[in-house]
Amino acid sequence: MIFESWLQQLSQFNLLILFIFFLAENAILLFLSIMLGKIIEYENTTLDKKDRKWIFSTLICNTLITLLGYELYHFGIMKVDFTPSLLSIVSDTLLLIFIMDFLMFCFHYMVHKLKWFYPIHQLHHTHVETSVYSLFVLNPIETFGFGIIWLFSISIFEFNFISIIIYLVLNLLYGIFGHLKTDIFPDFWYKNYATNWISTTKFHGDHHKNESHNFGFYFNIWDKIFKTII
Repeated sequence: MIFESWLQQLSQFNLLILFIFFLAENAILLFLSIMLGKIIEYENTTLDKKDRKWIFSTLICNTLITLLGYELYHFGIMKVDFTPSLLSIVSDTLLLIFIMDFLMFCFHYMVHKLKWFYPIHQLHHTHVETSVYSLFVLNPIETFGFGIIWLFSISIFEFNFISIIIYLVLNLLYGIFGHLKTDIFPDFWYKNYATNWISTTKFHGDHHKNESHNFGFYFNIWDKIFKTII
């Protein structure tokens, strides 16, 4: 497989070169995220000077998490399935979304409820009125917390590499959409039984306005189960 061969070729580079490579990759994703935010709501996509250092630190943290993930793969701790199986891709993608949504809900709930952890998370909630930049305004400890959840999740099972890529794209898109001020989801989304259990822009926006509710990321089912939904 081309992707597997490409990962193996990276092993010839030292950690500094790999860090620079992954830094460029994450910087491109950051840039594309901001551009998408500007396309959807240009006037709301303005960067506050005080947020610059936090966005930069999140970029560095995400780069280190990517580097750690690669090293886990390189040393055989993380296994990846490179077979182009449609069944494997679909099942692994769904499983990844389910596992990550539950673990991130638990983590998000704890950072709000643990008195020693909440001051760390409070930085993110300085953005009551959110924008695409809000997604990247995080304390490094919290960024690494989400990163550890991610690396743990893809290490306990041998996920298909296409599923991992699909999940990462969906996760970034949902992070962007969840922090927009403009609700991009149509009215029927909230009324249709097939879609009203999937999180929306308004769902996460309401969390920033009322921090004791709506801790979920992709689905609202955990909030319904634990009675934390608005």
